[in-house]
Amino acid sequence: MAVGGGASTSASMTQAGPHRLIAVVEDDKAVLNSLQFALEAEGYAVCAFESCADALTSPSIGGAECLVLDFALPDMDGVELLHVLRNRGLGCPAIIIASNPTARCRREAAASGAPLLEKPLMGEALTGQIRTLLGA
Repeated sequence: MAVGGGASTSASMTQAGPHRLIAVVEDDKAVLNSLQFALEAEGYAVCAFESCADALTSPSIGGAECLVLDFALPDMDGVELLHVLRNRGLGCPAIIIASNPTARCRREAAASGAPLLEKPLMGEALTGQIRTLLGA
């Protein structure tokens, strides 16, 4: 189920910030909501999804300028989702997030070219990485 119905248009969008669309796929609703809140507070628009299936069926994902993908998702892992999106022509940068990432997770994230951030995400780890990837 998509959270927020696609790109957010909350009041936080009036703050100074990049106003760029970030797609987040995270199956833990509390984590998803906190990531969405934190990114919107930085001025990003967010399309948030609780599953790969939701992300893959949403037209919003095609407009994303950066992807934040949980590695451990119930329907496929975040790197597999990234490969599907790449095969569909989505070339924006991506970040893989994971709790206690395994060697396999680290290897696959590196092979996909996506930086891996370990949860819990502290301070500006995520927003700093997004700014770096977007050149902002």
